[in-house]
Amino acid sequence: MSGQRGSVLIAFIDFLTALVAVFVAKAISVHLPGLCLPDRLLFGKAVILATILVICYHYQDLYNKNSLKNLPEILSSMLIGTGTLLFVLGLLYYLIPGIDLERNVLLVALSVLFVEGLVLRLLYSDLIYRKYGNSRVLILGCGKSAGHLIEEIRDSYPVSFIGYVGERHGSLPIEYLGGIEDLPGIVEKVEPDKLVVALDDRRGNLPFSTLLHIKTMRCDVVDVATFYEELTGKILVEEIRPSFLIFSRGFMHSQFMDISKRAFDVLLAVLIMIIASPVMLLTAVAIYIESRGPVFYLQDRVGYKGRDFSIIKFRSMVKDAERHGPSWCKEDDPRVTRVGRFIRKTRIDELPQVINVLKNEMSFVGPRPERRFFISKLEENIPYYGIRLNVKPGVTGWAQVNYPYGDSVDDAKEKLKYELYYMKNRSLWLDLVIIIQTIKIMLKGRGGQ
Repeated sequence: MSGQRGSVLIAFIDFLTALVAVFVAKAISVHLPGLCLPDRLLFGKAVILATILVICYHYQDLYNKNSLKNLPEILSSMLIGTGTLLFVLGLLYYLIPGIDLERNVLLVALSVLFVEGLVLRLLYSDLIYRKYGNSRVLILGCGKSAGHLIEEIRDSYPVSFIGYVGERHGSLPIEYLGGIEDLPGIVEKVEPDKLVVALDDRRGNLPFSTLLHIKTMRCDVVDVATFYEELTGKILVEEIRPSFLIFSRGFMHSQFMDISKRAFDVLLAVLIMIIASPVMLLTAVAIYIESRGPVFYLQDRVGYKGRDFSIIKFRSMVKDAERHGPSWCKEDDPRVTRVGRFIRKTRIDELPQVINVLKNEMSFVGPRPERRFFISKLEENIPYYGIRLNVKPGVTGWAQVNYPYGDSVDDAKEKLKYELYYMKNRSLWLDLVIIIQTIKIMLKGRGGQ
């Protein structure tokens, strides 16, 4: 199961368990004399508890597989998440007394939920560990592809590279085990969990019959691009080939997908305009008081199929911040105002882009639109950078929820890895996951571009 689908499935199980736990707790309490009476509003109260539970757990990263690595980490997150849930419920029950659950019902339900949540996450962590954790990986190849793979994965993901097969003069920081002609014997001796094919030049060098035998008899054989994508949630741009873009599954869209995505965008844009209007009004006033000048900032960006459009944002810098020409905003840029720093961290500065969404210039989810001045530079340094223009730009995206703010060509290259992953795997399901992650980032104040 993919990380995103697994996380949503756990959230769904938590929600259903909360509903069942409330009814079970109520049934137990009803049969104990003098404790509580039947409740006609019980289902509604259970839904409120389940909804707040999922929100609190999500805020505490309890649906993030990278935060579910071991028992102490899971247990501490569960305790904090449950404590946050109790605080929110206490405040809500105080403000709206009619929606509260009896103390004994709530305590029984929370006890069931804590045990369920802990066991479920331990099982999920074990599943992820079995799939990747301490996987013994053998590399076939010793060139740039293998080097990039090891460099990015070795210290960040739970895999163990046991060695490589190829030419002896390879400079990989792992053990040399032998030549390609020795591959069958090496696989039989070291018994890897995965054999990753990372040959730079495969023409005439790929031992098809040997690899087929290994795959059917010994271990999983996987292409370097597929292995990297499945493990990291991004695409290895350094080693991307035209054949990968053309023949791999994904990178396609249908008319149904386009219509569904557009309907979702319009509905969400209208909803945000209604809900966020007080916040937008207060932001506009704060910007004007601190730094006299326009409240909104219009900037030309390159959109779908290379068309220019004006993106609308709340102004977060001093007036005429780019009078000396375009430049990337630095992390501690002195041009950013105090209000600007806050609205950037919470992403409130992006709210006016709902107008761009309604004008069909942007979608809520997609690659972030960039200025033509920077696109020209990036296309010279990053292969296939222009591909991102084949998708409508977004207010938020897969790169924004997975990578911090960046202001260099290397950062742009790293973000492109996530953007290509999104383009290859895009769906309404993935859009929903990204939007939920964006809301959490806004609440925690972890800003990005």
